[in-house]
This record gives sequence, structure tokens and C-alpha cells, in this order.
Amino acid sequence: MIKDKGLILRSIPYSDSARIYQCFTLNNGLISLFGRVSKSKGAMRLQTGAFIALSAKQKPNTSLYSLTEVSWDPSVPTDTPNGQESALWMFTLELMQKSVKEQMPIPQLFHRLAAYYAYLTQGEFSLNPIIPLVLVSHDLGVCDSQMVMKLADDYVVSQLLRLGIDASIETRSKVDSLDSKDIFNVELDRFQQHFNISQLESLYLLDA
Repeated sequence: MIKDKGLILRSIPYSDSARIYQCFTLNNGLISLFGRVSKSKGAMRLQTGAFIALSAKQKPNTSLYSLTEVSWDPSVPTDTPNGQESALWMFTLELMQKSVKEQMPIPQLFHRLAAYYAYLTQGEFSLNPIIPLVLVSHDLGVCDSQMVMKLADDYVVSQLLRLGIDASIETRSKVDSLDSKDIFNVELDRFQQHFNISQLESLYLLDA
């Protein structure tokens, strides 16, 4: 039996009344959860992008866990992203889906994702895709954080610092900033090459 917090990255139909959920958890990394679709009024609707508090037990001789209890994580606001916020959150989830490996706990990444979700849905962050890209790739050891912090504009840097991403750049003031799209394209190419990702379907939403 495990008790944990998690972020649902993907929902896979198993039957008319059940789903398999890929869930990035605080203490157990990426796990697969088997859950029934509740039709009860007022029951929590499990969906991609939701932060949950869960209890689950592992099915014998498998890596699959069966949900026994689930609720929205009370430490994360229940606000729903809309418009471009939603597009950015879908982009963030796809980055996670295509990079994080099973059973690899990265607690700092989980906490940063929860903080980003809260800031984003409450209108406290810009709608710049470089922020979720750096957020995910930094803790996976892929991002050139020093380059980003040197070349990004002050607003982007301040928001990355707010998420706890600090490359300790002392010479930043001596370097001219680059257009955020250029930095984004460089880091996105690095991310896709590292994880052998040919396509990110959510990218078209960012240009809409």
C-alpha cells in the first residue's frame, strides 16, 4: 500500500468503466494506476493534468497499482487553466509524458510543477512556453540553465527564480538578451534530441 501525491499525465481507456492513469508521483516517480470511473454525483473526476492525493495497492506480480482512495491534492489550487493557459499546461504535460521514466522519483520537479500550475492558473505568470520547457528539462539534466539565465529577459529570469531554478549566473548583466523564441527553439531542439522525440503534438496550440 502506498500513500502519495501525484499529477496525472495520461488517461488510457481500459474498459467502459475503468482507466489506466499514468501518474507522476512525489515519492514513487512515474507509476500506472488502475481506477474505476465513478458515476457518483460529487465524486472527483480523474483527468489528465489533475493533482491528486492517493492511496493505492500494487497488483500482485505487476507494476500496476489499484487506486483505493483519491481526492484533489489540497495543497494545489483547484482553478482550471483556460485559453492559452490550458495550451501551456498541455505542453507541460506532453513534455513530461515523453521524457520521465518509470519509478524515478524527482521530488523537486513535482513541487515545481505544482507551483507553476498554481501561478499559471491564478494569472501570476506570463504565457511564455520557455518557462515550462526549462522547468521540466532543468530537473531532468537536459537544459543549459546557465545559457537560459544569461540570455533570457529579466521577466523570464524572475519567474524561473520564483520556481527555484537558479543557475547562479554572476555575469548575466554583461550579456545582451536574446529573443525568447530563439532561446525556446534552441532548448526545445536539445530536449527533443535528448529524448529522441520526433514530434510534440501540443506545439501547434502555442501558436494558436
